[in-house]
Amino acid sequence: MSNGSNNWGVSFSRISWLDQVIRNHSNVKSASRHDDIVFEIERRSPDDRLRLICCDEYSLGILVVQRALTGFSPLNIIYCGGNWSGYTPEAKEYCINAKIGLFNSTEINGALQQADYWSFYRTDDKGNPQYCYKAA
Repeated sequence: MSNGSNNWGVSFSRISWLDQVIRNHSNVKSASRHDDIVFEIERRSPDDRLRLICCDEYSLGILVVQRALTGFSPLNIIYCGGNWSGYTPEAKEYCINAKIGLFNSTEINGALQQADYWSFYRTDDKGNPQYCYKAA
């Protein structure tokens, strides 16, 4: 993997970490990267292709979603960053309605397993949805 450059402030270490997660995922058949932060993912089940953008935002809001869509459409998944990263409720709602996944590192593995990846969420011990909301 080459260490390219991007105008998004995403570090090579963030990109490398995500690259390893994607390439080692049991449901990923193949993956490639371009524009430094965009991954093209071919999944086994369902047999489909997803385009993911790697961001590194503590609280990813609707403006970043719109910027990503403007620069890299079509997008299937927006990855906001590590465990401490999250997204605003407005950004999550927008993405779910547009069938775009919006996830941090605690969610991405589960989402890649699910056919309707955009609607994936983790649950608490009572089965209630848990989202990684952060204030803007």
